[in-house]
Amino acid sequence: MPGRALLGSAVLAVLSLAISGGSAQVSTPTSPPARLSSPASCPVTQRVLAAPQRDPDADPFGEGPWYVNDDRTIWTTGDWTSGSKGNKALWIRPQGTNLVVEGRRVDGGDARPLAIDIPCCYRTGFQATRVYFPTAGCWQLSATAGASRFTFVVSVRES
Repeated sequence: MPGRALLGSAVLAVLSLAISGGSAQVSTPTSPPARLSSPASCPVTQRVLAAPQRDPDADPFGEGPWYVNDDRTIWTTGDWTSGSKGNKALWIRPQGTNLVVEGRRVDGGDARPLAIDIPCCYRTGFQATRVYFPTAGCWQLSATAGASRFTFVVSVRES
């Protein structure tokens, strides 16, 4: 009999929580959440709200937010995730130059270098690419286009 009273009290407590706006939840083990680098350990480059110079062969690109180098010759935008799908990334660089992008993880995590697919022969100032980060974490990217250089840091989320 005392066991039934205890069970009844527990049921009433759960019902009381449900009626008063709370809820009873059953916790089940799941995989641990993806860990992102904290701002202190990943000095992410701040993006700017600005519009790149108008390209006569393209629609306006808009005010971003953009990652942009100091002399405003290389621009890119992205919301970076890891995984096999990659990230579409638009780059603005000096017209007629070849874009080269390299990247490495800088937060101490093991990872292969990033891979990037840069299609040939964009003669305008913009360049569409697909960037593949093998792992989440803090990544430094370095881009060159002609004499222009840009190194910046991004936090890559788990896809």
